[in-house]
Amino acid sequence: MTASPSLNWSVEPVTEGARQARPTPLVVDLDHTLIRTDTLHETIVELAFRHPLKLPAIAFSLINGRAAMKRKCADLAQIHCASLPYDAAVLSLIADRRQAGGEVHLVTAADQSIADSVSATLGLFDSATGSNGIDNLKSAAKAKQLAARFGDGFDYVGDCSADIPVWRRSKIAIVAGGRTALAGIMSRAGVETTVLPRRSATLRNWIKALRIHQWSKNFLLFAPLVLSHEYAQPELLLRTILAWCLFGMVASASYLLNDLSDLAADRQHPTKRFRAVAAGLISISTALSLSAALLVGGIVGAWLLHPPFCMILSVYLVVTLAYSLWLKSQPMVDVATIAALFGLRITAGMVIVNHPVSLWLVTFTLVLFLSLALAKRTAELVQAQKSLRVVKGRGYLPGDEPMTMALGIASGIVSVVVMVLYMFMEAMPTGLYANVGPLYLIPAVLGLWLMRIWLRAHRGTLNDDPVIFAIRDPGSWAHAVIVLFLWVAAVGFSL
Repeated sequence: MTASPSLNWSVEPVTEGARQARPTPLVVDLDHTLIRTDTLHETIVELAFRHPLKLPAIAFSLINGRAAMKRKCADLAQIHCASLPYDAAVLSLIADRRQAGGEVHLVTAADQSIADSVSATLGLFDSATGSNGIDNLKSAAKAKQLAARFGDGFDYVGDCSADIPVWRRSKIAIVAGGRTALAGIMSRAGVETTVLPRRSATLRNWIKALRIHQWSKNFLLFAPLVLSHEYAQPELLLRTILAWCLFGMVASASYLLNDLSDLAADRQHPTKRFRAVAAGLISISTALSLSAALLVGGIVGAWLLHPPFCMILSVYLVVTLAYSLWLKSQPMVDVATIAALFGLRITAGMVIVNHPVSLWLVTFTLVLFLSLALAKRTAELVQAQKSLRVVKGRGYLPGDEPMTMALGIASGIVSVVVMVLYMFMEAMPTGLYANVGPLYLIPAVLGLWLMRIWLRAHRGTLNDDPVIFAIRDPGSWAHAVIVLFLWVAAVGFSL
């Protein structure tokens, strides 16, 4: 494993007086201590999402022990050490100890190559020791080695119960991550103990990680219920609400998996590096466990609610994962996939209330959201061109915006035409509307709103997903109120 570019971290030169009063050597653990993540989990996730065919080799290596598996993972996966989520409190402690003239050593159960890479990246350690591929340098094994190596004593920074044997042999037990319960255990054992604070994930971090705001897109499931005027039937309304929740659970699970697959890229992004998983506020193991629980709960719940709905939700999950892992990097295929996901939502809404699938309504949804997806890509390309950069990970090149703009505007026009045809061919013959005149004004309002979206895209000022933009935009809300007024006027006394 090669060393990553050095971080912008410097240590003041040690004074002569500090050298003469050299303090006890400081030994620092790596996983969940110096960094807010686990390097073994990092390598496994990297292999699972990028090189899944290599996973059997990892499983077979476990036959020779955990240290052998770590060595195999380190050989097959690359970790960008400069962008790992380092713990500020531990870094500050290391800087203080070095300034005082003390030695600082990195000793970890991670593979030696990872220890060397982190050490070379930071430039803060006098030595770096990790597992050698045979012996797993953890717990009692680490305690024995450190006791033999530092006969005059050492201070140790760790984070979990596996470090208790090491702390028992140290002069000062320094507990990272604000683990006060562990600190209490060591204090009662007669070991001088210090706790380093660490910021934990807040409710806001969890809401963002689960993308709860993206659940708004699933309100499309209610469209068939509303358009059929069956919203007053408690059973159908309840089924649609449950379907909306299950869709949201599966969507949140897929977002967590997407964050795991994009860990390395997110950490090098100016804003995405603050995402809870990338920043280490939510651990990889927690994200995986929660994602699995949401997926199982969502799919099983969908099957119990309505098997045909479960089939559509399963297809949605497969397409979403395919998008996260590969399709999002394929130009034009990515926007078509996004449109297909919205098409699946509207189809699920029809199925959950046992309505025949409307070809007109599905087609309208597909072309409308294809236009919106292309608007987002156009805005990204315009912004990239202004800043002389490329849109990373999407497959688009500078100069592609004329094509995305032409196709997107054409799709928007087609969506308006299809809406008119849907109203004439399918909605009006139902007899559910007392006044059909107001219905024909709704496509005009939609067309005006699309022009608003595309003007922003052309200028490069469409900074959000168009759906999220619409939720936050007062002008879009005004268009929505007009549409609602026209729909109520069309329904008339049958409302």
